Amino acid sequence: MRVRVYAAAMLCAWSAAVVGAQAPKVTTPEELDKVMKKAGPAMQAVGKAVGASQYAEARTQIAIVRQAVLDSQQFWIEHKRDDALKFNKDTLAKLDEFSKLIESDTVDAAAAGASVKAVGGACRSCHQVYRATDADNNFILKPGSLGGQ
Repeated sequence: MRVRVYAAAMLCAWSAAVVGAQAPKVTTPEELDKVMKKAGPAMQAVGKAVGASQYAEARTQIAIVRQAVLDSQQFWIEHKRDDALKFNKDTLAKLDEFSKLIESDTVDAAAAGASVKAVGGACRSCHQVYRATDADNNFILKPGSLGGQ
């Protein structure tokens, strides 16, 4: 029995290492767009889940948002955008604060609502500088925001 538990633990650790190693390296505007297009719907779902006091769903969706923000960091590093990295780190801090609030069995609904708004505000800080819409009203990286791109 002890060998099975040990083997299962090793398999889980190996699986986590493989998944972590396969995280996308986001370096192009197209890759950034793909990652951010996962975050938007997840963030909307978080807002709906908090409004309906469905905190398990909010936890699931906020994990998607957090991963997208983490995945986008490399893009901003590659393009030497310190302001975007600061926005990114601020957003991660707000995401962590929100996650802590909704982890307990008894969630303060007002605090969770305020915290999810703070997450949205942190996201907006970056969006105001780096996001625009194209002719079809799709969100894109603001033209010229990377110095020549």
